[in-house]
Amino acid sequence: MKKKIKIAFWGVRGSIPTHKIDHSAYGGHTSCVALSYGNSDFICDAGTGIRLLGQKIAKKKSNTYIFLSHLHWDHLFGLPFFAPLYQNRKIVLGGPKNGNGASFKKTLWQIMSPPFFPVDPLTWRAKIKWIDLKPKKARLDDGVRFECRWVDHTDPALGFKFIFPNGKSVIYVADQELKTGNKSFAQWIRGSDLLIHDAQYDPSQYSRHRGWGHSNFEEVVKIAMKSGVKTLVLFHHDPDSNDGLLKKRLEWCRKFLKQKRSPMTCLLAKEQTSLQI
Repeated sequence: MKKKIKIAFWGVRGSIPTHKIDHSAYGGHTSCVALSYGNSDFICDAGTGIRLLGQKIAKKKSNTYIFLSHLHWDHLFGLPFFAPLYQNRKIVLGGPKNGNGASFKKTLWQIMSPPFFPVDPLTWRAKIKWIDLKPKKARLDDGVRFECRWVDHTDPALGFKFIFPNGKSVIYVADQELKTGNKSFAQWIRGSDLLIHDAQYDPSQYSRHRGWGHSNFEEVVKIAMKSGVKTLVLFHHDPDSNDGLLKKRLEWCRKFLKQKRSPMTCLLAKEQTSLQI
C-alpha cells in the first residue's frame, strides 16, 4: 500500500496576523504549512501558525525539518514558540542567507536574541542542524527529494519543491510577485500535483501594490492552468481580505476554469484544514 502525503495548513495569511470575526472562515495566522510523509514532517515557514503545529509534533517522534522561504517577520514570528525546539530531539532548520551574504544561522540568531526577543537559541534543547538553503537538489528522509529555486520577491526568497517516492510533487511558494510570461517558473511547476502559491492581491489591490513582492491571484491561476498543475491552493491571503472577498475570489477562479474547460482544481488555503494526495 502506497503511503499518502498529508498537507496541513496551520497559517495562511501574509504580512501580519489578523483575527477579526469576518476573517475567521479562512484563519488569521501567518504562513506555516506542514507536509507529512512516512516518519517525516517537512514544515514550510514558521509564521504564527507554527505554534499549534508544534504542540502536535511534540507528542510524537518524527524526522523534523523546518525550511524558511525567506527572512521576513511574518515567516519567523512563531519559531521561538515551536515546542519541539525545547525537546531533546534532532531538527533540521534551513533558510537562505540574507542579502549581505551572512549565513542563515547568524542572521536568525540575531533576530531571535535580545533586545528583539527575550531568549536566544541557546535555550533550545534540540540538536539543530543549520542549513543555508540555495538553488539545489537534495535527498531528505523517507526518500523525499527536495529542490529550491529563487522566486521574485523584494528580498532573497525561495520556492520549494518536494518530490515523493510515489511520484507525487508538491510545490510551495509563499511570497512571489508572479509576472506574465515567466517561462522558467511555468516550466518548474509544470505537471505538479499540488501548487501552493502566494495570491495576496486581486487586480485592484495589485495595482496599488505593484513591486511589493506579491501576486495578483488571477495571474497565478492562469499560469498554473497553462502549466498543467493538477491542484492549485491560493495562499498568503492579505490581512485586509475578509471572508466575503476571499469567497468571491474562489468563485471567480472556478468560473474561469470552467469556461476554459480546465481540469485543474482550485482551492483557498484555510487554517487547520488538510488534504491528501
